[in-house]
Amino acid sequence: MTTTTAKTKAQIELPPKLVNTFKGTARYRGSYGGRGSGKTRSFALMTAVLGYKWGKAGINGQILCAREFMNSLDDSSLEEIKTAIRAIPWLNEYYTIGEKYIRSKDGNIHYTFAGLRRSLDSIKSKARILLAWVDEAEAVSDMAWQKLIPTVREKDSEIWVTWNPESKYSATHGRFRTDPPGNSKIQELNHRDNPWFPSVLEVERLEDKQKRPDMYDHIWEGGFLIFSEGSYYTTEMRKAKDEKRIGRVRYDKAKPVVTAWDLGVGDSTAIWFAQFIGTEVHLIDYYESSGVGLDHYVKILQDRGYIYEQHILPHDVKVRELGSGKSRLETLDSLGLKNVDIAPQLRVDDGIQAVRSLIDKCWFDEKKCEQGIDCLINYQRNYDENGKTWQSRPRHDWSSHGADAFRYLAVGYKPMSSNWGKPIKRKLKGVV
Repeated sequence: MTTTTAKTKAQIELPPKLVNTFKGTARYRGSYGGRGSGKTRSFALMTAVLGYKWGKAGINGQILCAREFMNSLDDSSLEEIKTAIRAIPWLNEYYTIGEKYIRSKDGNIHYTFAGLRRSLDSIKSKARILLAWVDEAEAVSDMAWQKLIPTVREKDSEIWVTWNPESKYSATHGRFRTDPPGNSKIQELNHRDNPWFPSVLEVERLEDKQKRPDMYDHIWEGGFLIFSEGSYYTTEMRKAKDEKRIGRVRYDKAKPVVTAWDLGVGDSTAIWFAQFIGTEVHLIDYYESSGVGLDHYVKILQDRGYIYEQHILPHDVKVRELGSGKSRLETLDSLGLKNVDIAPQLRVDDGIQAVRSLIDKCWFDEKKCEQGIDCLINYQRNYDENGKTWQSRPRHDWSSHGADAFRYLAVGYKPMSSNWGKPIKRKLKGVV
């Protein structure tokens, strides 16, 4: 690829599939795919190239390099960008590189590094963001995108996104693949597209293909994560799949339906629909959405046409909201939601054990519960990058809402502990 400055032309080496991504004008540029594709190194290099062009043209501002999680500069793209700059003599001459900073010698361009999860509000106050590059963007929430994008508002400013796909339900997938914005250039890139794919990684790739086939497509081919390493319920969900308990599950009109909710605050609300039949639990439906009021979810229940026995809600449904002074429990009651029970406030670990026991009794409708099933498969522990160990607490991401709602089902269905499987004697008070 040839890049042009005010007075000179220079050759930049990129994977061929990325050349058009960086040609011409665009508000959004991005790339997704598996390991070894060269996308992170290429985007790191191009931040410096674009900064050089801006600086030489007398444009002053900052290049923001962000990730969802960044506890320190060790978790950032700093070293990747340093390496890219040092490999190109004219870039190395233009920038001053310190232990914790990169800035141009003419003072026009400087880099900043931030974690979106902890620094999003402070990012909104940062001045003159010319370019925002979000690396490892799979975990970025929709709320984070909504807050970040308007802060990048200088003339001809750009937003770049690179990520390894995990879920078709992630906010990044929805925003940049399912329905990409106008004036965007997004390119899939995998190991075979990298002319400089190292031989040491080829050995690892072939070993993963042979020994870890369940993870291979995700790691190397940019496929979605099917069974996540560190997942709490991998064993149970594998067993359910092997025993063909994930397939078509019929709604039994003679039995009432139990729902279990996770109520999002600023993010998604998830609802499971279950029937307890004999010693089996039939998961017949699942629903998740965000950005809508509680009346929306009550209408969803009505539109489903089920007869309901019980609605299990999290304990924080009783907390009063500052604006209205009413709790969400009171709001749901006013909307006609009856037969409500509050899930007991147990330790998360105890709830996870209850879920493991429950899954062994579950039959899942593969089509209607697809998103909920993916949540259970991918619900995982936090990973400590520094210690290279899985932590005890769960990671909060797109899978959390469905997994939490299922946990409330496991601990909140009252007949389960005493007379599960016996005729239900509770009087049904209404359709909802």
